[in-house]
Amino acid sequence: MAGLRFAVLGPMRAFRGDAEVGLGSPQQRAVLAMLLVHAGAQVTPEDLVDGVWGEKAPETASHVIRVYIHRLRQALGREGPGRIDSVGGGYALDLDAHSCDLTRFTRLLDHARQARSVGDPAGAADLYTEALRLWTGPALAGVPGPYASAQGHRLNELRLSAQEEHLTTVVDLGHYDHAATELSTLTQAHPLRERLRELHMLALYGAGRQAEALTAFNNTRLLLREELGVDPGPGLRTMHERILAMDPALLDPAPRSAAPPAATAAAGPVAPIPAQLPADVPHFTGRTRHLETLTALAGQAETTVVVSAIGGTAGIGKTALAIHWAHQHAAQFPDGALYVNLRGFDPAASPLPPDTALRGFLDALGTPATRIPTGPEAQQGLYRSLLTGKRMLIVLDNARDTDQVKPLLPGTPGCLVLITSRNQLTTLIALNGAHTLTLDLLTPEEAHHLLTHRLGTPRIEAEPDATQELIELCARLPLALNITAARAALQPKRPLAAFVDELRDAHRQLDALSIGEATANVRAVFSWSYRTLAPAAARVFRLLGVHPAPDISLRAAAGLSGFDPDTTRHALDELARAHLIIEHSPGRYTLHDLLRAYAAEQAAAHEDDAERQAALRRVVDFYAHTAYAAELVLAPLRDSIPLDPPIPGMHPQLMPDASAALAWFDAENPNLLAAQQAAVGNAWHRIVWQLAWSLSTVQIRRGHRHDQVAVWQAALDAATHLPEPGARILAHRRLGIALADLGRHKEAIGHGRQALDLAEEHHGLGEQAAAHHMLAWIWEQRGDRQALEHALEHAEHTLDLRRALGEPAREAQALNETGWFLAQLGDFDTARTHCEAALAIQRRIRDPAGEADTLDSLGYIADHSGHHQQAIDYYQLALAVYAELGHLFQTADTLDNLGHAHAALAENEQAETVWRKALELYRQQGRDQAADRVRIQLDARGRLAGRKPPSTELPREG
Repeated sequence: MAGLRFAVLGPMRAFRGDAEVGLGSPQQRAVLAMLLVHAGAQVTPEDLVDGVWGEKAPETASHVIRVYIHRLRQALGREGPGRIDSVGGGYALDLDAHSCDLTRFTRLLDHARQARSVGDPAGAADLYTEALRLWTGPALAGVPGPYASAQGHRLNELRLSAQEEHLTTVVDLGHYDHAATELSTLTQAHPLRERLRELHMLALYGAGRQAEALTAFNNTRLLLREELGVDPGPGLRTMHERILAMDPALLDPAPRSAAPPAATAAAGPVAPIPAQLPADVPHFTGRTRHLETLTALAGQAETTVVVSAIGGTAGIGKTALAIHWAHQHAAQFPDGALYVNLRGFDPAASPLPPDTALRGFLDALGTPATRIPTGPEAQQGLYRSLLTGKRMLIVLDNARDTDQVKPLLPGTPGCLVLITSRNQLTTLIALNGAHTLTLDLLTPEEAHHLLTHRLGTPRIEAEPDATQELIELCARLPLALNITAARAALQPKRPLAAFVDELRDAHRQLDALSIGEATANVRAVFSWSYRTLAPAAARVFRLLGVHPAPDISLRAAAGLSGFDPDTTRHALDELARAHLIIEHSPGRYTLHDLLRAYAAEQAAAHEDDAERQAALRRVVDFYAHTAYAAELVLAPLRDSIPLDPPIPGMHPQLMPDASAALAWFDAENPNLLAAQQAAVGNAWHRIVWQLAWSLSTVQIRRGHRHDQVAVWQAALDAATHLPEPGARILAHRRLGIALADLGRHKEAIGHGRQALDLAEEHHGLGEQAAAHHMLAWIWEQRGDRQALEHALEHAEHTLDLRRALGEPAREAQALNETGWFLAQLGDFDTARTHCEAALAIQRRIRDPAGEADTLDSLGYIADHSGHHQQAIDYYQLALAVYAELGHLFQTADTLDNLGHAHAALAENEQAETVWRKALELYRQQGRDQAADRVRIQLDARGRLAGRKPPSTELPREG
């Protein structure tokens, strides 16, 4: 039996030979992760419970751990390396020196550091390179639990330290241009890491780019002052002075030799290496000349290659060629692969806007949502900056025209772009130097080889005439040939001549539909396969032409067809076996745009208007009801809204927990947006509004700011047709919040005022209060004193209305908010009075979350009015309540504030302790900018920097 190999430097995986071993549930993977990182040492059951669940361990945790160990032993085997031994009441994983990428990485890193210390930089550089190639993404990606989170951060920091040491060695070797390119990318990913900036300046100077090196220093100085209020550290300043003086010793590595940075050096999360390619095409044959041409073009490191089909013929194999070549040559692109289907010729959906594709790429490149600029030009600039110096493959599939493609092109050579399109994209060829690679129909020899590969030589040689006629009836089109071969493979004893007779009949029946020989032949092939389907599968296939998006889940397909899930699953399995759809991931299906067009034709021919409309309404209803259920799981305290009962024949999907709800939203995001547009097109106004409501929480959490504007604009338009004024008021409020989040404050304030005007017109005091609360938040985002005065005014209106309504919890919230704005404006005495009044109410009505928020505000007020010890007392009380509630987001902010109070009293050790705790929480929460700021505070040791409000979340109401 082949030995086991484990990978933790990226998604955690295990392999036996070339076969991947299933590792079970996420929590079971967390158990294995602890055993792997401990590398053969004993891990007790108690440690495993703490590492997997922390303080939220279920009562049955010990039993569950034993079950996980049993299942892992079954998966990994009980003999040889990779087995789990029982040791002294605990467990240990038997590992040899080469079976885990982490042990190989640490050994290579040790060897590299040793080579560097004895004066062998060339050997060290090779060892660093070999070590860093083991990484495929953030360590322990996708593994849950506090232990995996902590170890993931530790290992990612170790990776960044290794990258820094490697590039230091590259500079020592005099490879300045290469180092400058790599460091440009790293400094963009970690803009506040001063050692990287210093090294980048040195590499630029060594490459003869002194002016750029000095510009880099000035840019860094401005960044540190604007973001953190501090100046560059001594290392950067010294490097600047030596470059200005053109110090001749600067490029001598000897004076710069130093011990390697510690493995625990502070670092932000490492950007992931994207791997977005779809699965390789099974049974790919032929196209040898085209594959060789692509390889030659890639070797020239050209920027763009266009793969185009003659005459715009669909089904010619453009995507198959691009994806197959990409998988063959993936090793040439160590920085990963990006892929997007631009839907340029989708028969039932609009082409994908380039800014939507661009935001998807920025997400894949690890850019936090908060760092993505709002304007398309700024987004393109960030995208091109992230690609600078990288060797990456970018596949732009099914492009409609040059305008759709140009925003997605890199700005510098090095990356390879493959574009598939039915059009020639002549402007791109003329202006961007793109190469064309034109695909024709398969040659007779290639088509013959394809059928032989799929059906076997004996069967093809037994019926040469029938084989030749099948090739001609399929017009030598790869899509048609593959569908034909799939059907013949399912009936291995049936003569090929029988398939020829059926296909001839299908051609005669579809002559009236012909718009050209190839198209008629393809329709005949589709018809031939379609007519063999069972009735349920045929109905599901037809109705897929009605679905508003090209991707669909099993549950959504059940809603579309009106069948129960089991019947739908059998129908989808039958369609997949016939190659009429593709199961591109477990439980999710898609189909080629030609097949989708054919499905729509069949739906028009066999389903009347009423049934097509009913099917679309059922699937839109499925998305609306399931999204509503998922939203209530994510935000259980949110006030619910009324929904009509589910349409008969539609089965909404239930969400067991918040992680399942988030996963569903992530998978269905394009379909949910398409469903809302379908509802808009059919004037289903209430569903348009309800879908926007249900998408609120996930769009905020995922940073889908542009989508949020789009769905609430649609909801506002729909709300004008609804009788309830509350629908319009909420749409104005949520659209205002979404616009403010994009920095469009003027428009946001306009919608806030419209919400307020409507609320006043309809005498809704609660709606008025919510509108004032929202306007206070929008004005605060502006940040200047005049804006804060406006925010205070709205907060005071909110307070008056909450008092009139007799809502003590919201009255206390408004008191605290008003106190906060007063403190921002320097009126600490009045601010204190408001916050103390809020605290008294919150303690009386037992609102611990509100109490903790107000205690944090009181700490801020005390700290800024010179009562630092009192501030510490307030912050510590707030932290105690947050700990009881498990509010880690707010805990991080309060720890940060507490550190400032300690620093003001010159209690540097205490400040450092709480800032380190805040730093760890910020890292766990992915709040990179806050983490960078606290890291600078730690370096500065008591220098105050970057004060901020106690919460950066959106308003709670509405």
